[in-house]
Amino acid sequence: MKEYENYQHMSKDTDSPMSFDPYTILKDIQKWIVVIVLIAASISLLMYVNQGRKYVKMYESSSTFIVSSSGTNNNVYNNLSVTSEISKKFSEILNSSILQKKIAEELGMEYFPGQATAEIVPETNLLVLKVQATSPELSFRLTKALMDNYDIVSDLLIGNVVLDVLQEPEVPSEPINRFMPFDIMQKTFLITVAGLCIVVGIWSYMKDTIRKPKEVSKKLNTKLLETLYHEDKNKTLQAKIKQENTHNSILITNPSTSFRYVETMRKLARKVKSSMDEAGAKTVLITSVEEGEGKSTVAANLALALAEESKKVLLIDGDLRKPAQYKIFGYTEEETDQFGKMLEGKAKADRLINQITNTNLYVLLNSIGYENSTEMLTTGLFEKILSYLKQQVDYIVIDTSPMAQVADTEELVDMADVSVLVVKQHVAQTKDINDAIEVLNSTGMKLLGCIYNDAFVGVAEKTRNYGYGYGYGYGYGYGGYGKYGYGGAYEKNRSKHV
Repeated sequence: MKEYENYQHMSKDTDSPMSFDPYTILKDIQKWIVVIVLIAASISLLMYVNQGRKYVKMYESSSTFIVSSSGTNNNVYNNLSVTSEISKKFSEILNSSILQKKIAEELGMEYFPGQATAEIVPETNLLVLKVQATSPELSFRLTKALMDNYDIVSDLLIGNVVLDVLQEPEVPSEPINRFMPFDIMQKTFLITVAGLCIVVGIWSYMKDTIRKPKEVSKKLNTKLLETLYHEDKNKTLQAKIKQENTHNSILITNPSTSFRYVETMRKLARKVKSSMDEAGAKTVLITSVEEGEGKSTVAANLALALAEESKKVLLIDGDLRKPAQYKIFGYTEEETDQFGKMLEGKAKADRLINQITNTNLYVLLNSIGYENSTEMLTTGLFEKILSYLKQQVDYIVIDTSPMAQVADTEELVDMADVSVLVVKQHVAQTKDINDAIEVLNSTGMKLLGCIYNDAFVGVAEKTRNYGYGYGYGYGYGYGGYGKYGYGGAYEKNRSKHV
């Protein structure tokens, strides 16, 4: 234990550079993808409405002229040169106030309700007159009016240039600015999704969390007991689709649990047992900082693994706000003997304890959430019951509430001999984890270390010949706080004694 004592007082560089881990960033994006999609869809809809309000159909009517110069010097090269020069001048003619006022009066309007331009056809002496307006008939009428009246100002600007009509204007059949709402919505949606993913990615990168097992020694004021890699609940694609195994928990006694997970948990149990024996401890408290870090599944499996090497192990579900152990071991709410009743003085401990069939594990469960859980733990009754139970079993594992949620764990710190902190990959902030470590060490209770939980297994590591054909999937976060599957692999032994 000297090594541990020296280790826990080592200063950690919590300001070390953030590591870039694509998996954790993609995991955060996946976590927020529904919100991202909803926001993107909403913005796309708003863009559609906004564009729809601004949209005005514009129709274009056009006429083509042949440009030539009058006089003896009338050849192809001269006509091309004249056409290029006249293009700008003709645009000035079309937009002159004199001409537009004349046309407006002729059509009985207050102003010229359109836009006129002149363009040359490249490498030709052809000039195209284009007029845009808000209706097909109006664009046609304006074009005809310009053709009939442009000469009132053209003589002053274009001199001896002759404009011969090659193509008469026609009434346009459809607008030139077609409204394509789905294109607008699709572009807006994709741009918004990409932008929000980048924002979430940057936010994820900036989070100071524990992304890899090697960061535990660099950032946390405790040691790493063991790394539990991600365990996929549904091993096959068919099972994922049908969710056939949702009634099963990830337990070391479940045949579908991978060899790697089982052996790692047994290795962890041996470490915990050795440390507890060295310290003369009989009770170990299992907790985490945040919800969803898998502390209850870890507590259940640690208790099972300890029971394989001990005569009697008792698992107490001390999470009175959101109990989960009854689900993990396949109890229904109706058949669960309520541990809370014991703390209320309505039942005796030995009448509430059940043994898990074919194991040395006994469980003290609860399925009811109590809002006054902190007060229930401070009456002193729990400590007396714990002292009694320590005389009946070899080890006691206590599953407690997340430390960031309620103060229940702090109340139980003084009652347990040692503790273990579950740290799930990229969940809790490093500062919050170290604050929890300080609390767990503040009263003299020894923190054995942390368990790095639900670590991602990369593709390269999956290809190694380690899993004995089990495969380690990565689509399921096991042991979420209050989100456990049912342990249907167990039969309940209703024995009321230890």
